Amino acid sequence: MDRIATQVPYGYEPPGETTKGTLFVYDSFNIPEDEEDAAMAADGGLGARGLGLLADWAERRFVARIALYVPHEETLKRMGVRYPAPMYKREEALREAVRRLNVSVPLDVDVWERKRKKYTPMDTALRYMGERYAAPYFVGLSGAYANRFASYHGFEDWIRKVRLVVVQPDDSRFAPHPLLRKHESRWSLVTAQER
Repeated sequence: MDRIATQVPYGYEPPGETTKGTLFVYDSFNIPEDEEDAAMAADGGLGARGLGLLADWAERRFVARIALYVPHEETLKRMGVRYPAPMYKREEALREAVRRLNVSVPLDVDVWERKRKKYTPMDTALRYMGERYAAPYFVGLSGAYANRFASYHGFEDWIRKVRLVVVQPDDSRFAPHPLLRKHESRWSLVTAQER
């Protein structure tokens, strides 16, 4: 094994890492074409405006990567979303919304469920994302999806491992689930007024 000697000035310290972690965004990404009029998607999802708020939050916090996870229709149906659009349509709309975003943080659109073609519980999706991306982990959700996540069986285990970033892109007030109130120190709320 060859060694290459490098000369540095006396007292040199390598620069510290300025970026950290991964922001997982878990949403239906049911983004309508006339998104300028609608603040949130019809199912309570983020929409393009909420996606922009999360991207701004990630830039301000120096997050290393944003991973956008697109769930299958069967997963969304079990989550209580009525009549979700097919996965390929939601993926196309998401890729178009990502193109319009002006963000310096690298973005990945993860379509692991396209290969699975079936229902995938949220904790399985989070475990998969944890194996694939670098820690620490932040999970970006809309208010409706955060309340759904808090009602799931494994929520209390996951809230210790990740930090939630709850986005409320419209002017409505966010009413957190009782378990979210219990773990108030493990999540933060991002609104349009913070911009």
